[in-house]
Amino acid sequence: MNVVIDRATRGETIGGRSYCDHCRATLSSLDLIPIISFVTLGAKCRYCKKPLSWQYPAVETVTAALFTLAFLNQVFSGSLSLVTLLYLFVLVSVAVVVAVVDLKFYLIPTTFVYGASLIALVYNYFYLDSPIFIEHVLAAFGVGLLFLLIVLITRGKGMGQGDIVLAFLIGMVLGYEGTFAAMFLAFLLGAIVSIFLIVLGRKKFGQTIPFAPFLIGGFLISLFWQSEIINWYLAMLY
Repeated sequence: MNVVIDRATRGETIGGRSYCDHCRATLSSLDLIPIISFVTLGAKCRYCKKPLSWQYPAVETVTAALFTLAFLNQVFSGSLSLVTLLYLFVLVSVAVVVAVVDLKFYLIPTTFVYGASLIALVYNYFYLDSPIFIEHVLAAFGVGLLFLLIVLITRGKGMGQGDIVLAFLIGMVLGYEGTFAAMFLAFLLGAIVSIFLIVLGRKKFGQTIPFAPFLIGGFLISLFWQSEIINWYLAMLY
């Protein structure tokens, strides 16, 4: 996924051997062991000794944790299925790539989001009952339309076009209730972090920040704890 994050934004092919971003030396298998290689190399390239980005162990660690969480979620729900587990792995992978790319480059790689949306549509068609399948499709178009209106009203200043596609994917995966929870959490997290950055002087009022990481955060939390969030919210109301 680190390769995808870096090369996709440069227009490079994802295939081929990995190389150092500084000296372009081809990396060996020993240089590419997740987390372990970063530690044993002292966070420096074996060949040119230039520092390695902390993006690499961060992405590896977060991905490992999310894959484990997806597996445990299936186990504890009593419905462990290889197809569903692989489906969750795909969603997590796309989520990580999208969040990091938007955080680094202020853009959303919509090709991956379109692909994940298609996979979600096919999965829902075969594994959800017809009424629930329709609900997920309507949720996708509904939240996508909402984000489109935000883009049009703010003329792209309040939201980017890539966020529309990402919101569509979230609706397709989560349905009505899960999408509501994900959006609530995304805007809440976005507001809290924005205020925090303004207080620290890192951002000024009116400046934009990448919103996809917050959408992804809300999406992943809702993906794994949707029922708990909805039950807690309803308990607060009643």
